[in-house]
Amino acid sequence: MRFYHTIVFILLSLFSVSTFAYELIIIQAVSKTGKTFITRNGKRQGVQPGHTATFTAENVSVIARAKTVTGNFTHWELVNPALNMPFTKGEIVTLYPAKEYLWALAPEKVRKKYILSQIPPKKQSFVFRGTFGRGISESVSDAPANAASRGSIGGEIYYEKDLGNHFAFDVGLRFDREAINYQSSSFITNRSMLVVDLLYYFKMLEEYIPGKFFVALGFGAGYSSTEVEALKQSGTVAMLPGFKAGITYPFNYDWEFLVEAGVESLQTNEQQETGEDQTTTQTNFKSSIGLRRFF
Repeated sequence: MRFYHTIVFILLSLFSVSTFAYELIIIQAVSKTGKTFITRNGKRQGVQPGHTATFTAENVSVIARAKTVTGNFTHWELVNPALNMPFTKGEIVTLYPAKEYLWALAPEKVRKKYILSQIPPKKQSFVFRGTFGRGISESVSDAPANAASRGSIGGEIYYEKDLGNHFAFDVGLRFDREAINYQSSSFITNRSMLVVDLLYYFKMLEEYIPGKFFVALGFGAGYSSTEVEALKQSGTVAMLPGFKAGITYPFNYDWEFLVEAGVESLQTNEQQETGEDQTTTQTNFKSSIGLRRFF
């Protein structure tokens, strides 16, 4: 029985060490004495009280011992009491569970090589969405205010590219079919637009779910046509602007599911068969679901 317990203890120790390897971390706080500091890694990452680790940045490294450990944070104390903390709050350092100073030979070169190996490559993807919209408000030139019920469905395809620093942009085609219902008549409007978005991805949810929360600001322009009975009018449409927020959830390395919702402002300038121009300004609520394919 004692032999069995010994084997289990060794396996657990090996597992703990395997989860506590090379890691880029941010110094969360430094004490006024310069002898202790806090990092955002703890028992969930394999750190235990008494663990000793090396912290390295550029041409300097120090050895520290885990003094207090919680689920997500560790309070470290420098092993050498004669030293003062060489790092500052917010600085990115490399942690390694070793009891010797690493990279004594060309430490900056080796550290930069390791950091580059940990930076994820910039991704590109195609995004396919199905959209649903509802009208919020509307105004039509040379026409009295009249309450209308508007709803739309559509499809979109975009190319998206990562710009780094959590930013990305996309460009793509959007197709809408909108039904406008008045008390006395109904209209059908078809739109095709070229749209460009600037996106920002937050990382605040990465510790809890594998997906990402994002916001986007977009602009677009294209062609619009409206039909009512035997009459038809056509012209240009512009999105000035559109704002949306959403969340992505990965299926695997290549595919993600996404959900979005937002508000947009559209301005349509169409020419009637009589030669008169008609300008329609509308605000819509829009939601969509889709798939993203990385390549």
